[in-house]
Formats: sequence, C-alpha cells, structure tokens
Amino acid sequence: MSRTEDETKPNLTEPDTGPANHTENDADGMPVLHSRFPSLLNFLIILVAAISSFLFGYGNNAVAGSLAQQSFIDKFLSGSNASALIDGMSAVFFAGGFIGTFVQGYVSDKFGRRFCAEMAALFMVLSGVLSAASVNPAMFIVSRGICGVSGGMIMTNMPVYMSEIAPAHARGLLVGMHATYLILGYIVCGIAALGFNFVTKPIQWRLQFIMLTFFAVVCAISVMFIPESPRWYVEQGRLQEATAIMERLHRTKDDPTARMARAEIVQIVAQVNAERDLPHSYWYILSNAHLRKRAYCSILLFAMVQSSGQLVIFNLMPILFGGLGFDNVMQLGLSIAWVAVAGIGSTTNALIVDRVDRVKLLGICGYLMAIAMSIEATLQKFYLHSNSKAGMNAAVAFFFIFMACYSFSADCVVYVYNAEIWPTHLRSKGVTFGLGSFFLFGIIYNSPSAQAFDSIGWKYYLVFICMTLVCTTLIVFTFPETRGLTLEEVNTRFGDNVELPMTAIQMVAIDDSKLKTGYIEDVAA
Repeated sequence: MSRTEDETKPNLTEPDTGPANHTENDADGMPVLHSRFPSLLNFLIILVAAISSFLFGYGNNAVAGSLAQQSFIDKFLSGSNASALIDGMSAVFFAGGFIGTFVQGYVSDKFGRRFCAEMAALFMVLSGVLSAASVNPAMFIVSRGICGVSGGMIMTNMPVYMSEIAPAHARGLLVGMHATYLILGYIVCGIAALGFNFVTKPIQWRLQFIMLTFFAVVCAISVMFIPESPRWYVEQGRLQEATAIMERLHRTKDDPTARMARAEIVQIVAQVNAERDLPHSYWYILSNAHLRKRAYCSILLFAMVQSSGQLVIFNLMPILFGGLGFDNVMQLGLSIAWVAVAGIGSTTNALIVDRVDRVKLLGICGYLMAIAMSIEATLQKFYLHSNSKAGMNAAVAFFFIFMACYSFSADCVVYVYNAEIWPTHLRSKGVTFGLGSFFLFGIIYNSPSAQAFDSIGWKYYLVFICMTLVCTTLIVFTFPETRGLTLEEVNTRFGDNVELPMTAIQMVAIDDSKLKTGYIEDVAA
C-alpha cells in the first residue's frame, strides 16, 4: 500500500508530543534543539581529522627550523646562491600546493573527502622520506614540491570535510580546529628544531623530516577511523549512510533523538536534488554571476592573508630574528614563542567565531595587521643593525603583536568562510579558488623574499602594508555575512534559493515515527 501525503509529510500544525528538549526559540519562533556546544563525538572526530591540519603545519615549517641548523646550512646553503636556494625551496612548495588544490577538487568529488585526506597523508609520507634521504639541493627541492602537493590537498579538503560534518551553530568552532591544529604543527616543529639543534652529528637536519614521516604515517592511519562526509554520501545517493552519520554526530543531551540532524538531512537532500543536474566545472563557476561572487570572495580572502606577509615571516622567522642580532638558539626559541602566540590566538578565535560576525572579524584583523606592520617597518628602518637594544627589542615585540592581530581575529575565520560559502555540489572545487589564491600569492611573496630582504630590507614590508589595506577594505564593503546559517541557507546571501528553509521543516514534528514512514526518502524521490 502506498503512503499518503499525510503519512509522509510532517503535520505543521501538530503540537510537539516529544520530549521537552528545547528551552528557547529562535528569532522566527522555532524551537532551538541544539545545545550550545557540539556533541562530544562530533568534536572528537573533528580533532582526529585535524591531524591532517597538524601535518600541514609541521611539513610547511620543517624547512624554517632547518635554516638555523648548521648541518643543513653546510649541506645545502654554503654557496653564494644560498638565498636563491631558500627562495626556490619556498617557491616549489607553494607551486606544489597550488597544484594540490586542483588535485583535491577532482579526488574529493570523485572518491570522497576521507579518501582525499588519505591520499594527502601518503603524499606527505613520500615527501618526508625523500627529504630525509636528500643528497643534493635538487632532490630536496623535489621533495618539497611533493610536500606542497600534499599540503594543497590538506588545506582545501580539511575545511570542506569539517564544515560538512559540523552543525551550523558550532561550525566556526569546529572548522576552526583546522587552523588551531595547523598552528600546533608549527609549534611542535619549532620545538623539534630547537631540540635537534643540540645534535652535533650530520644527521641533525634529517631528524626533522624523519619526524615528518612519522606524523604522516600516524595521520594516514587515523583517517581510516573517521566517517565520510554525510553531504558527500547524499550526493552519491547513499541516504541511509548519510542519515546514520548525521544522527550519530549531532545527537546531544538537548536533542537525544537527533531530530535536528534529521531536519538538516531533509534540507540537504532537497538542496542536493535541486543542484544534482547542474554542471560541476570551473567554467560553470566563472560563467555565473552568483558563483563568480563566491570565487571573488574566496580569492580576495586568501589574498589578504598572504598579502599581510605573515607566511613570509613564518617561513623566514629564524633568518629575520638572526638579522636582529640573535644567535641560532635564540632564533629558534623566539620562533617557537612567536608561533605559540599564534596558537593561543587561533584557539581564542575558534571560540569567538560563532559569536561575532565573520566579516567584522576580518576587517578588524586586516586593519590591525597593517598598523602593526607599519610600526615594524619603521622600527627596522631606524634600528636594524644598530646598537640600540631598545629599538631591536621593540622590533621583536611588534613581530609578536602583528601575529596576535592576525591569530586572535581571523586565523580560523578564513577557513570557515571559504568553505561555507560554496554549495555542496561545488564546494570541493570552489574552495580551490581560495586556497589556490593562498598558494599562488604564496609563490609571489615568498619566492623573492630572502633576496628581497637582502636587497631592500624593511621596504619589502611596504608591499604587505599597501596590499593588506586594499584587500581589507574590499572585504569589509563587499563580503556578505554568513554566521549562524546552515550551509544550504548560506546560498541566500549570494542570490540563490534554498529549496527547503529550516523554518519550513518544523523540526519538532519530525519525530521517529514519521521518519520511519519515509519522509526523508520522499524528499529524496
């Protein structure tokens, strides 16, 4: 016997007969079924997935620590072309990252987010092995290119995966773990570099990359224990698996029957069905105004990140501190402290990102970084290579203030925003515009950085100041706000439709008996 419409659709006038899980209503009068924080299981899975983010941080920073190790300098940087080799190592890493973002777009759509994370981890294993075994600069540079490909896949895939398993009310916190673990990778790498600095044997510099290989193996194993993205499963028509994962992840003490999770699945199914026959190509993105706006936002977002100069400073930190007169141990020690500030700031940003508008945080970040960088440039103009201890200490202090400005206000926001503005069927390809921009501008700014500081010194900071001000102003006046919306509802901020708004689902009416009669399957049909 076929089901009637009354049997399969929720009665929008039916009173709530389920448990009194909610204690408040939202602005539309709808009952709030979620707790303030995500479920413990959801949070733990995010932390396991973030091991990939940790891996990028460690892999990217591995060379920076080596630049202060005498064995590495003797092996690769003893010639007159040392600055060119340092720039080449940075350039090939970012070029690999740019390629990796596009590899991720195909692999993630075709085989799933988890498969993509596994593939990235295996590339990092290969990179670590080749780096540790390098016998000449060419071999080492090739290994850094492979590391970049892996990094590009991680940087684009992880925020997508995290955003797709996170509930809307805690998406900023959970996706923010990508940035927090990334910084943790930088910190652990810096501590390892400092410890290995006291090793006096030729293997000294290779230990850093042996550690990278170890962490990559750990990451490859850990990925096997996380679930696939339920949104990807819906796209593949695997509805039961998607529903089971969503219910398991989003069930909380305030919503013990996971009714909100089922409501979100209903919305996801409706949206995916509406978008199923739409093209998935990059040309389709560029040929439609509402998608071009998203591409513009993604590109500009990470153009601002790289134009601030913070990645240049990250990668050359020991050298920059060396230029201020500190020895090798102090270079590495100050580098760890600098990244530790970033870690504290990133964690704080993850905690506030769901409470403060995304665009407001980005604006605060950009303008404060430009001010801090302006002061840093001024201090280096007058006190670099001088005998003024106060001036040199002030220059060090403003490196720390600059990083605090970025990490406390935007370190997590950029990854959250870039992932959440794209519709599900284009998310893996869409984030490529943002992270592709990240790596492309990384090539532009990092490739000449060592030689630029050698030749024009503090004046190189002026490039970062001007570009940051331009990018930030455009962000403040042109970016739509997305905080608090489901991934499907974000579409409305770019002129698209939401096939089934949350306010139309009446979550309290979707109880277990109605789900069993096949309401979600009817939406999918």
